[in-house]
Amino acid sequence: MRKENSTNSINEKALKDFCNASKTLTMISGRWKLSVLFKLLENDTHYSDFKILLPEVSDRTLSKQLQELQNDNLISKEKNKISSVYSLTEKGRKLHKILTLLSDFPC
Repeated sequence: MRKENSTNSINEKALKDFCNASKTLTMISGRWKLSVLFKLLENDTHYSDFKILLPEVSDRTLSKQLQELQNDNLISKEKNKISSVYSLTEKGRKLHKILTLLSDFPC
């Protein structure tokens, strides 16, 4: 148990005030996650299409990012004999407004 006045305890309390925002940012942060999510906002996507969209990403990294998005229930994967097709889940579709605002933000 942490001391009530420890720095970690104070920081933990401050983060709880912004818990949903903090968790959401953690879920969508990652080198390729935003690109994947933006592509899935357009339509369901085959794994091979992600490789065309993101040619510089390694298979290992892309697979890891897709798996993390699946673990967070933001995307789903349907596997058939030929390939895997990814789509946004209901939870993932709720990111539409946030992602649109991010893409419209002036750099």
